[in-house]
Amino acid sequence: MPALLCANNNIQSQLDLAEQGRTGTPQQSQHIIDQLALQTEQMSQQQLHQYTFVKSYLFAIKGELDAAIELAKSLDDSPYSESRIKANLLLANMYEAIKQHQLAYSYLYQALQDAKSNSDANLSANVYTVATQLHISAGVYDKALEYAQKISEVSDSARNKCISEVLQVHALVRLGQSYPDKLLTSAKQGCWQANEPLMAHTLEQFKAEVEIYTNPTAVKASMQAMLPDLQKIGFPYAILRARYHLGYAQLQLEDFPAAEAELQQVQQLAQRLRDSRIENETLLLLAQLYEKTDNTVAAVAAYKQHIAALNSYIDEFKQRSVAYHLAQADFMESENKLALLENKNKLLQLESQLQKDEKLKTLLISFALLTLLLLVIYVLNSKRVALNRLATTDFLTRLFNRRYFNEAVSKHLGNRRQQGECSLIVFDIDLFKQINDQYGHAAGDKVLSAIAQCCQEQIRQQDILARIGGEEFALFLPGCALADAEDIAEQCRHSLEQLVIPFEDQHIQITASFGVATSSNADFDSLLKQADDALYRAKTGGRNRIMVYPTAASKGSSFG
Repeated sequence: MPALLCANNNIQSQLDLAEQGRTGTPQQSQHIIDQLALQTEQMSQQQLHQYTFVKSYLFAIKGELDAAIELAKSLDDSPYSESRIKANLLLANMYEAIKQHQLAYSYLYQALQDAKSNSDANLSANVYTVATQLHISAGVYDKALEYAQKISEVSDSARNKCISEVLQVHALVRLGQSYPDKLLTSAKQGCWQANEPLMAHTLEQFKAEVEIYTNPTAVKASMQAMLPDLQKIGFPYAILRARYHLGYAQLQLEDFPAAEAELQQVQQLAQRLRDSRIENETLLLLAQLYEKTDNTVAAVAAYKQHIAALNSYIDEFKQRSVAYHLAQADFMESENKLALLENKNKLLQLESQLQKDEKLKTLLISFALLTLLLLVIYVLNSKRVALNRLATTDFLTRLFNRRYFNEAVSKHLGNRRQQGECSLIVFDIDLFKQINDQYGHAAGDKVLSAIAQCCQEQIRQQDILARIGGEEFALFLPGCALADAEDIAEQCRHSLEQLVIPFEDQHIQITASFGVATSSNADFDSLLKQADDALYRAKTGGRNRIMVYPTAASKGSSFG
C-alpha cells in the first residue's frame, strides 16, 4: 500500500505540473503527458479525468481540434464537477473556433451554471476567462469587460491577474480603440513574471491594433520579435494575428514586396484556420497594396474577394449574435425553471403553515404561481421579439440587413403582375477606408449611421432601404420609373454631399457613388447585377456621381 500511495502521489504531482504549464510551457506539458501515458492503469478515476483534460487541451493548442473535442466530450458525464467545468470551457472555445456558435455558448453557460457550486478560485477564474473571450467574439464588449474584471476578483494568482488585465485591454480596445497606459504596463510586467509568454505576446497584438496607424515601425519590430517565440509555443491563431500585423505594418511603411508576400501567406493561413475576420481584412489590405503599386487587375480581383469575404464575415457575425441570444434565452429559461422550483418548495412550506385558513392558502399559491408564470412568459417573449428584430435588421444602422432585403425584393418582383416598372439603386460611400484610417472605426460607425438617417429622409414610405455590405447600401423603389428613380438618387447624393458629421472636435464630409437600374420584368439577381454594373461605372468614372444601367428608355449617366 505505501508503494502504491507513493506512485499515486507522484502521478498527481506530474498531472498538476502538466496542467499548470499547459499555456506557458506546452512542450514541457506534452512531454509529461507522453510519459504518463504508460501509467494510466495506475491512476484513480479522478486522475484519469484530469489526464484526459490536459491531453485534450494540448491537442487543441496545436490546432488538432477533432481529437481534442472527442476527448473533452468523454468527460460530459464525469462525476467530478471540476473535470466537467474544465471540459465544458475547452469545448466552448473549440466550438467557437470552428464556427459552431450555438454549441460554444451552450457549453459556456453550462460551465457558468456548474461553477455556482464550485469553491475553487482558479477554476472560477477560468470560467470567467472563457466567458470574456466568447463575449468579445459576440461583440458584447461591456459584458466582456465585466467578466474580465471578475477574473482578478475571484483569484489573486499572478497568472489570473495577467489574464484579467490582458482581456480588459482587449475589451477596452474593442470598445474605444484605446487603453489606459497604466493597465497596459501592469499587464505586460505581470504576464512575464507569471511565465505566460503567450498572453504577453497577445497583449502586444492588441496594442498593435491601436498603434498600426501611428507607429507602424514599432509594430513591425514587435511582431518580428515575437514570431520565433510564438512558433515555439505553436498556437496557430496567435501566429496568424502576429503575421497579419507584420504585413499591415510593412504596407504602412510602403515595403510593398515584403508586405505582399506576408499578406498572401496570412490570407492562406486565415482561410485554413477559418478566421473570416482576418481573411477579410487581409484581402482589403492586398487590394490597397495592388492599387498603390498600379496593379489594377490584381486590385480588382482582391477587392472582389474582399467583398465576398466581408459578406461572409457579416453573415458569421449575425449567426454568432443569434446563437449568443438563443443560448442566453435558453440559460434564462433554465434559471427561471430553477427559480420556479424553489418557489414551489417555498409554497409547499407555506401551505403547511396556512392549513387553518384554506381560502387564504389557495389565494396565495395561485397568485404566486400566476406571477411566476407571467414573468417567465414575459422574459421569453421579450427574447423572441429581440431575436426576430436581430434577424432582419443591421445592428449598426438599424436599416434592413442584406438577407431581409434579398428576400423582400425577390418576393415583390416574383409576385407583381404587370404593375409597371420597379427600380433598384445601389450606392457606395467613396473612399470609406480613408475615413476609418484617418479618424478610427468609431468615426466610421458614426458616418454609416448618419448616412442611413439622411437617406431615410429622402425616400417614400413604401421604399425598402438596406445596408448590404460594409459601406454599401441598396434602395428598392416599387412602382418607380427610371426618371423618378434618378431624381431620388440625386436627392440622396446631394444630401450626402452636403452632410457634415461631427466627430469629437472634427467634422467629416463624404460623397457617394450611385448605380440605378429599372425594369418591368427582371428578377432580383438580374436587377441587382445591373445596378452593380452601373455603380462600378460611377466609381471608375470619378466617384460622387450617378450612373444608369442602359435601358431602352435611357442610356449613359446623369447628374455628373
